[in-house]
Amino acid sequence: MLDDFRSGRRVATTDHQALDPRERLSGDDPAGWSRYDTPGSTVYISDTDEIAFAEVLAGYALKLGTKHPMQKDADFMGMSLDDYIKGIDDDWGNNVKRGCLARHWRDRRRAYHLTLNGAGWWVDVEHPDSIAAISAGIGAKLNAEFDIPQLTLGILHGENRAATTMIATWIREQVLEDGSRPLGIHFASKHGGGYCWAYWLRRRDDGLDGDDMTSDSGTEIRDNDPALLTVTKRFGIKVW
Repeated sequence: MLDDFRSGRRVATTDHQALDPRERLSGDDPAGWSRYDTPGSTVYISDTDEIAFAEVLAGYALKLGTKHPMQKDADFMGMSLDDYIKGIDDDWGNNVKRGCLARHWRDRRRAYHLTLNGAGWWVDVEHPDSIAAISAGIGAKLNAEFDIPQLTLGILHGENRAATTMIATWIREQVLEDGSRPLGIHFASKHGGGYCWAYWLRRRDDGLDGDDMTSDSGTEIRDNDPALLTVTKRFGIKVW
């Protein structure tokens, strides 16, 4: 158990904002859910701007061993890829694909600063004791349903959303030694370099106001943002 969160960063769309995630419904297919979603509402927070961008931009990263999708067009025009991209009309940005991040993506999002104004405990899901507790609690079910003979970091960092969301749902339902329930899950970003928290909006899910997690109004994401440029360079994404 950890009590290590005071504030963090999140990149989210302006229509949903930082504390209005899509609600997940029990019985829905979790294949499209995020790693530690549960029925109800889950907010993901990162310890740095770089990790926050990495978490939302991973889907735009170039696939291993592939060229940028616009390289062929740049070659045809006898231009470098960077120079070719500079001449692209903004309207093209509505056709976002891997390796591309147009202005409209940034215009629809903000970088938010979230603060926890209360106390509570997070489950360090990757700690050996947590892995042992999960294995004792639902190990047989994980094995029976997903053919997982042993719970490891490979499973926790993997892409089997049915498994990771089952684990998250079980953790969410636990009562801790002090009688409280966990705030959420603390975990390492699979992209490296930092940590994330999956926070469950329990009061919202119960139809109540006044959650202990609050957010500012967000800041504009500019094309020269240092954290954005660091992450897009790592992922092979061109920004305009």
